[in-house]
Amino acid sequence: MSANPVRPNCARPHSCSLDVRLDAMAHSPLTRELKPEEHLDLDSFVTSWAWSEGDPLMLAGQKVSGSYLVVAGRVRVVRDTIDGREITVDIASPGDIIGPLETNPSYAVDSAWAMETTCALYLPADRLAEVIAKHPALAVAIVQMQHTRLAQARDRDVNQSAKTVVQRVATVLLRLDAKLGDLRPDGSSLLQVRLRRDDIAGMAGTTLESTSRAMSQMKKDGLIDSGREWVSIIDAQELERIVDGE
Repeated sequence: MSANPVRPNCARPHSCSLDVRLDAMAHSPLTRELKPEEHLDLDSFVTSWAWSEGDPLMLAGQKVSGSYLVVAGRVRVVRDTIDGREITVDIASPGDIIGPLETNPSYAVDSAWAMETTCALYLPADRLAEVIAKHPALAVAIVQMQHTRLAQARDRDVNQSAKTVVQRVATVLLRLDAKLGDLRPDGSSLLQVRLRRDDIAGMAGTTLESTSRAMSQMKKDGLIDSGREWVSIIDAQELERIVDGE
């Protein structure tokens, strides 16, 4: 592929329709266990927000008074390091939650930037307790999500000390494939996001140079294809074997 094959999205911020909002709730790990009528009720608690490419949803250190459920678009979540660098720690997509799920205003740990036109549903912190009281299943989902976030942070620390760079890069690619992969007619899976190599480096906890070397070897071995801001997974099974150390 010569041109970037990732699908472009809508050109400007817009108000997401009710159907789009309900679909996002039906697929989000936070709200998918709720019944359709509960999704409708939850919709009365949220407001729809939209951002253009490059706009911040929130900034690290900023006092935030709620959280966002991404409905459409992609969001780069970044963190400042102690040496002044900014690294990507996640790519959020529809169904993901951005911001702290707390009942009181708190301070954002990470910054979140729209990678393209993005729509999200905003739930104020001071309404969260009321929502949980009406929908107890949501409380369970929040606990599970917090546990998942802690486990991912722990795994990231362990991987940095116990896994090779190639294993860490393969892990990131497979995780993104599970969330953003789009199966193509030739059997490959295109990651539907404009992905920079330094995004992958940040999520893998390594340098841009090491990531580029690892991905170049993967491409040479026929495991992936890639170009400017796009990656396609060709052999996911072999990537899984790399992650497992085989």
